[in-house]
Amino acid sequence: MEEIAKVLDPYVFDSLFSKVPSPYGDHDHWFRQMACAYLLLTFGGYFMYLTGAGLSWLFVFDKNLRKEKRFLKNQELKEIALSLYSIPVMAIPSCLIFLGEMRGWSQLHEDPIVGVQGWISVAVQVVFYLAFTDMLIYFIHRGLHLPWFYVNIHKPHHKWIVTSPFSSHAFHPMDGFAQSLPYHIYAYIFPFNKFVYIALFVVVNYWTISIHDGFGMYSGQVLNGSDHHVIHHRQFNYNYGQYFTFWDRLCGTHRKPTTTNLFDAEPPKGVKQE
Repeated sequence: MEEIAKVLDPYVFDSLFSKVPSPYGDHDHWFRQMACAYLLLTFGGYFMYLTGAGLSWLFVFDKNLRKEKRFLKNQELKEIALSLYSIPVMAIPSCLIFLGEMRGWSQLHEDPIVGVQGWISVAVQVVFYLAFTDMLIYFIHRGLHLPWFYVNIHKPHHKWIVTSPFSSHAFHPMDGFAQSLPYHIYAYIFPFNKFVYIALFVVVNYWTISIHDGFGMYSGQVLNGSDHHVIHHRQFNYNYGQYFTFWDRLCGTHRKPTTTNLFDAEPPKGVKQE
Protein backbone atom coordinates (compact mmCIF):
# COMPACT_ATOMS: atom_id res chain seq x y z
CA MET A 1 0.00 0.00 0.00
CA GLU A 2 2.85 2.42 0.81
CA GLU A 3 4.25 1.93 -2.70
CA ILE A 4 1.00 3.20 -4.21
CA ALA A 5 1.02 6.10 -1.75
CA LYS A 6 4.59 6.98 -2.79
CA VAL A 7 3.58 7.07 -6.45
CA LEU A 8 0.63 9.35 -5.66
CA ASP A 9 2.54 11.60 -3.22
CA PRO A 10 3.62 14.29 -5.73
CA TYR A 11 0.24 14.28 -7.46
CA VAL A 12 -2.21 14.01 -4.55
CA PHE A 13 -0.97 13.45 -1.03
CA ASP A 14 1.82 16.06 -0.76
CA SER A 15 -0.66 18.78 -1.58
CA LEU A 16 -3.39 17.25 0.55
CA PHE A 17 -1.17 17.04 3.65
CA SER A 18 0.79 20.26 3.05
CA LYS A 19 -1.20 22.12 5.73
CA VAL A 20 -1.18 19.29 8.25
CA PRO A 21 1.26 20.27 11.02
CA SER A 22 4.46 18.33 11.49
CA PRO A 23 5.02 15.55 12.40
CA TYR A 24 1.48 14.37 11.53
CA GLY A 25 1.81 15.32 7.87
CA ASP A 26 5.31 13.83 7.45
CA HIS A 27 5.66 10.95 5.00
CA ASP A 28 6.66 8.38 7.60
CA HIS A 29 4.25 9.42 10.37
CA TRP A 30 1.55 6.92 11.30
CA PHE A 31 -1.24 9.48 10.97
CA ARG A 32 -0.44 10.29 7.35
CA GLN A 33 0.10 6.62 6.51
CA MET A 34 -3.23 5.65 8.07
CA ALA A 35 -5.05 8.49 6.30
CA CYS A 36 -3.47 7.57 2.97
CA ALA A 37 -4.46 3.93 3.47
CA TYR A 38 -8.04 4.96 4.23
CA LEU A 39 -8.27 7.19 1.14
CA LEU A 40 -6.73 4.53 -1.09
CA LEU A 41 -9.06 1.85 0.22
CA THR A 42 -12.13 4.06 -0.18
CA PHE A 43 -11.50 5.62 -3.57
CA GLY A 44 -9.58 2.64 -4.91
CA GLY A 45 -12.48 0.45 -3.77
CA TYR A 46 -14.95 2.74 -5.51
CA PHE A 47 -12.89 2.63 -8.70
CA MET A 48 -12.53 -1.16 -8.76
CA TYR A 49 -16.18 -1.70 -7.90
CA LEU A 50 -17.70 0.79 -10.33
CA THR A 51 -15.41 -0.04 -13.25
CA GLY A 52 -15.43 -3.80 -12.73
CA ALA A 53 -19.13 -4.16 -11.99
CA GLY A 54 -20.04 -1.55 -14.61
CA LEU A 55 -18.10 -3.24 -17.40
CA SER A 56 -19.36 -6.65 -16.35
CA TRP A 57 -22.95 -5.37 -16.37
CA LEU A 58 -22.51 -3.88 -19.82
CA PHE A 59 -20.70 -6.73 -21.55
CA VAL A 60 -21.14 -9.93 -19.51
CA PHE A 61 -24.29 -9.85 -17.39
CA ASP A 62 -27.33 -11.54 -18.91
CA LYS A 63 -29.98 -8.80 -18.89
CA ASN A 64 -32.72 -11.45 -19.12
CA LEU A 65 -32.08 -12.14 -15.44
CA ARG A 66 -33.59 -8.74 -14.70
CA LYS A 67 -36.97 -10.12 -15.83
CA GLU A 68 -37.06 -12.70 -13.05
CA LYS A 69 -39.69 -12.10 -10.36
CA ARG A 70 -37.01 -12.27 -7.64
CA PHE A 71 -34.96 -9.51 -9.26
CA LEU A 72 -35.93 -6.47 -7.22
CA LYS A 73 -37.26 -3.24 -8.67
CA ASN A 74 -34.33 -0.85 -9.18
CA GLN A 75 -32.08 -3.57 -7.77
CA GLU A 76 -28.85 -2.30 -9.33
CA LEU A 77 -29.38 1.16 -7.84
CA LYS A 78 -30.01 -0.38 -4.42
CA GLU A 79 -26.88 -2.51 -4.74
CA ILE A 80 -24.77 0.47 -5.75
CA ALA A 81 -26.14 2.57 -2.89
CA LEU A 82 -25.32 -0.11 -0.30
CA SER A 83 -21.86 -0.66 -1.79
CA LEU A 84 -21.01 3.05 -1.81
CA TYR A 85 -21.99 3.17 1.86
CA SER A 86 -20.18 -0.02 2.87
CA ILE A 87 -16.82 0.55 1.17
CA PRO A 88 -15.75 3.66 3.18
CA VAL A 89 -17.10 2.19 6.44
CA MET A 90 -15.26 -1.07 5.80
CA ALA A 91 -12.11 0.95 5.11
CA ILE A 92 -12.01 2.21 8.73
CA PRO A 93 -10.88 -1.06 10.37
CA SER A 94 -9.07 -2.14 7.21
CA CYS A 95 -6.83 0.93 7.15
CA LEU A 96 -5.58 0.07 10.65
CA ILE A 97 -4.45 -3.34 9.43
CA PHE A 98 -2.84 -1.79 6.34
CA LEU A 99 -1.10 0.69 8.63
CA GLY A 100 0.64 -2.21 10.34
CA GLU A 101 1.68 -3.56 6.95
CA MET A 102 2.99 -0.14 5.92
CA ARG A 103 5.02 0.14 9.12
CA GLY A 104 6.67 -3.23 8.64
CA TRP A 105 4.77 -5.26 11.22
CA SER A 106 3.69 -7.92 8.71
CA GLN A 107 5.70 -10.46 6.73
CA LEU A 108 5.46 -8.49 3.48
CA HIS A 109 8.79 -7.81 1.80
CA GLU A 110 10.30 -6.20 -1.31
CA ASP A 111 12.76 -8.96 -2.21
CA PRO A 112 13.31 -8.98 -5.98
CA ILE A 113 11.92 -11.84 -8.05
CA VAL A 114 14.98 -13.23 -9.82
CA GLY A 115 14.90 -15.63 -12.75
CA VAL A 116 12.65 -18.58 -13.49
CA GLN A 117 13.12 -20.04 -10.04
CA GLY A 118 11.96 -16.80 -8.46
CA TRP A 119 8.77 -16.76 -10.51
CA ILE A 120 8.11 -20.44 -9.77
CA SER A 121 8.44 -19.62 -6.09
CA VAL A 122 5.95 -16.77 -6.47
CA ALA A 123 3.51 -19.04 -8.33
CA VAL A 124 3.67 -21.59 -5.52
CA GLN A 125 3.11 -18.83 -2.95
CA VAL A 126 0.09 -17.53 -4.88
CA VAL A 127 -1.50 -20.99 -4.95
CA PHE A 128 -0.87 -21.39 -1.21
CA TYR A 129 -2.23 -17.88 -0.59
CA LEU A 130 -5.46 -18.69 -2.44
CA ALA A 131 -5.81 -22.07 -0.71
CA PHE A 132 -5.17 -20.60 2.75
CA THR A 133 -7.55 -17.66 2.33
CA ASP A 134 -10.20 -19.84 0.70
CA MET A 135 -10.13 -22.14 3.76
CA LEU A 136 -10.61 -19.28 6.22
CA ILE A 137 -13.26 -17.57 4.11
CA TYR A 138 -15.21 -20.82 3.89
CA PHE A 139 -15.51 -21.09 7.68
CA ILE A 140 -16.09 -17.36 8.17
CA HIS A 141 -18.82 -17.47 5.53
CA ARG A 142 -20.46 -20.49 7.17
CA GLY A 143 -20.27 -18.67 10.48
CA LEU A 144 -22.05 -15.71 8.94
CA HIS A 145 -24.95 -18.06 8.19
CA LEU A 146 -25.44 -18.86 11.87
CA PRO A 147 -28.74 -17.26 12.98
CA TRP A 148 -27.44 -14.24 14.94
CA PHE A 149 -24.69 -13.35 12.48
CA TYR A 150 -26.99 -13.89 9.52
CA VAL A 151 -29.78 -11.67 10.84
CA ASN A 152 -27.49 -8.88 12.05
CA ILE A 153 -24.66 -8.93 9.49
CA HIS A 154 -24.99 -11.23 6.47
CA LYS A 155 -28.66 -10.84 5.59
CA PRO A 156 -28.29 -7.64 3.50
CA HIS A 157 -26.12 -9.52 0.99
CA HIS A 158 -28.70 -12.28 0.60
CA LYS A 159 -31.34 -9.73 -0.26
CA TRP A 160 -30.03 -10.21 -3.79
CA ILE A 161 -31.39 -13.68 -4.62
CA VAL A 162 -30.86 -13.03 -8.32
CA THR A 163 -27.50 -11.31 -8.36
CA SER A 164 -25.96 -8.79 -10.70
CA PRO A 165 -22.31 -7.66 -10.86
CA PHE A 166 -23.29 -4.79 -8.56
CA SER A 167 -24.25 -7.33 -5.86
CA SER A 168 -20.58 -8.14 -5.34
CA HIS A 169 -19.82 -5.44 -2.77
CA ALA A 170 -23.40 -4.82 -1.61
CA PHE A 171 -23.11 -6.11 1.93
CA HIS A 172 -22.97 -4.98 5.54
CA PRO A 173 -19.55 -3.37 6.19
CA MET A 174 -18.68 -5.92 8.89
CA ASP A 175 -19.59 -8.72 6.48
CA GLY A 176 -17.07 -7.48 3.94
CA PHE A 177 -14.44 -6.79 6.59
CA ALA A 178 -14.82 -10.25 8.13
CA GLN A 179 -14.34 -11.95 4.78
CA SER A 180 -11.32 -9.77 3.99
CA LEU A 181 -9.49 -10.72 7.20
CA PRO A 182 -7.93 -13.93 5.80
CA TYR A 183 -5.88 -11.91 3.30
CA HIS A 184 -4.37 -9.83 6.10
CA ILE A 185 -3.87 -12.83 8.36
CA TYR A 186 -1.84 -14.44 5.60
CA ALA A 187 0.36 -11.34 5.25
CA TYR A 188 1.09 -11.29 8.98
CA ILE A 189 2.01 -14.99 9.15
CA PHE A 190 3.74 -15.89 5.88
CA PRO A 191 6.49 -14.02 4.00
CA PHE A 192 5.06 -12.60 0.79
CA ASN A 193 6.16 -10.15 -1.87
CA LYS A 194 4.25 -6.91 -1.26
CA PHE A 195 3.82 -6.14 -4.96
CA VAL A 196 2.28 -9.56 -5.60
CA TYR A 197 0.12 -9.03 -2.51
CA ILE A 198 -1.29 -5.75 -3.83
CA ALA A 199 -1.83 -7.25 -7.29
CA LEU A 200 -3.81 -10.10 -5.71
CA PHE A 201 -5.81 -7.59 -3.67
CA VAL A 202 -6.99 -6.12 -6.98
CA VAL A 203 -7.60 -9.54 -8.55
CA VAL A 204 -9.65 -10.65 -5.53
CA ASN A 205 -11.98 -7.68 -5.94
CA TYR A 206 -12.59 -8.42 -9.61
CA TRP A 207 -13.05 -12.13 -8.86
CA THR A 208 -15.73 -11.18 -6.35
CA ILE A 209 -17.50 -9.25 -9.10
CA SER A 210 -17.19 -12.17 -11.53
CA ILE A 211 -18.89 -14.72 -9.26
CA HIS A 212 -21.95 -12.47 -8.99
CA ASP A 213 -22.45 -11.77 -12.70
CA GLY A 214 -24.34 -15.01 -13.44
CA PHE A 215 -22.13 -15.70 -16.46
CA GLY A 216 -21.39 -19.40 -16.05
CA MET A 217 -18.25 -20.34 -17.91
CA TYR A 218 -17.40 -23.13 -15.47
CA SER A 219 -19.48 -25.60 -13.47
CA GLY A 220 -16.88 -28.23 -12.63
CA GLN A 221 -15.66 -29.78 -9.39
CA VAL A 222 -12.60 -27.64 -8.61
CA LEU A 223 -13.31 -23.93 -8.92
CA ASN A 224 -16.14 -22.08 -7.22
CA GLY A 225 -17.28 -20.07 -10.20
CA SER A 226 -20.29 -17.92 -10.96
CA ASP A 227 -22.64 -20.88 -11.39
CA HIS A 228 -21.69 -22.22 -7.97
CA HIS A 229 -22.33 -18.83 -6.39
CA VAL A 230 -25.68 -18.52 -8.15
CA ILE A 231 -26.72 -21.65 -6.23
CA HIS A 232 -25.46 -20.13 -3.00
CA HIS A 233 -27.64 -17.05 -3.38
CA ARG A 234 -30.69 -18.96 -4.61
CA GLN A 235 -30.51 -21.96 -2.28
CA PHE A 236 -28.68 -20.28 0.59
CA ASN A 237 -26.86 -23.18 2.26
CA TYR A 238 -24.52 -24.51 -0.42
CA ASN A 239 -21.22 -23.43 -1.99
CA TYR A 240 -19.68 -21.19 0.66
CA GLY A 241 -16.19 -21.24 -0.88
CA GLN A 242 -14.60 -18.22 -2.52
CA TYR A 243 -12.28 -19.84 -5.09
CA PHE A 244 -12.39 -23.60 -4.75
CA THR A 245 -14.95 -26.28 -3.96
CA PHE A 246 -12.60 -28.33 -1.73
CA TRP A 247 -14.02 -27.29 1.65
CA ASP A 248 -17.60 -27.45 0.41
CA ARG A 249 -17.04 -31.00 -0.82
CA LEU A 250 -15.20 -31.99 2.37
CA CYS A 251 -17.88 -30.52 4.65
CA GLY A 252 -20.90 -31.64 2.66
CA THR A 253 -22.06 -28.23 1.44
CA HIS A 254 -21.11 -28.56 -2.22
CA ARG A 255 -23.77 -28.52 -4.90
CA LYS A 256 -22.58 -28.91 -8.46
CA PRO A 257 -24.42 -26.65 -10.91
CA THR A 258 -26.56 -28.42 -13.49
CA THR A 259 -29.08 -27.23 -16.02
CA THR A 260 -31.91 -28.37 -13.72
CA ASN A 261 -30.78 -26.89 -10.40
CA LEU A 262 -29.19 -23.62 -11.43
CA PHE A 263 -31.76 -20.97 -12.27
CA ASP A 264 -34.96 -22.76 -11.26
CA ALA A 265 -33.91 -23.17 -7.64
CA GLU A 266 -35.97 -21.57 -4.90
CA PRO A 267 -34.50 -20.47 -1.55
CA PRO A 268 -35.25 -22.79 1.36
CA LYS A 269 -38.37 -22.30 3.45
CA GLY A 270 -37.98 -19.41 5.87
CA VAL A 271 -35.51 -17.45 3.71
CA LYS A 272 -37.47 -14.48 2.45
CA GLN A 273 -36.71 -11.91 -0.15
CA GLU A 274 -37.31 -8.36 1.02
